[in-house]
Amino acid sequence: MTDQRFIDNGDGTVSDSLTNLMWMQGDSYVDTKKFVTHTQAVKYKNKKNSDAFAGFTDWRLPDKKEAQTLYDQEKKLADKYDIDIHLDSTFTAGCGFDTWTSNTRGKITAYVYSFNNGQGGHKDVDDILNTSVRLVRGEFDSSRIKLDKIVSVRDIITQGGGWR
Repeated sequence: MTDQRFIDNGDGTVSDSLTNLMWMQGDSYVDTKKFVTHTQAVKYKNKKNSDAFAGFTDWRLPDKKEAQTLYDQEKKLADKYDIDIHLDSTFTAGCGFDTWTSNTRGKITAYVYSFNNGQGGHKDVDDILNTSVRLVRGEFDSSRIKLDKIVSVRDIITQGGGWR
């Protein structure tokens, strides 16, 4: 039995022993070398499911609390630009800075969570500026993890679109 929280499954996925979630080891940027809009993130998810990535067809966008569980201020991993993000080294370096989530406000905005600073906010769904998606599967068990309130930086993350 290992005490390691994140387990490399050897198939492009990582299991989180604390939350019982399985994550893609890389993200959409690592996979495609392109940033994505929210709509493209959903299409990416659909493609991964139709391809049965790692043998599974129930991949989804994480909600903001699930994304927050990956953030660890003590961990450092280099993103695409060699900027430190706070993910465990079990995940693939060279990934995106943040992730789209399933949290939306109608069809106008979707929530983006930053692995650099542990903050998030809504962005226009058509915004492609440096955003990727890290897919997840499984049922979130929050009983063994304490999550702080996510600080919202709407005006910074949404490039002024926080008024919505």
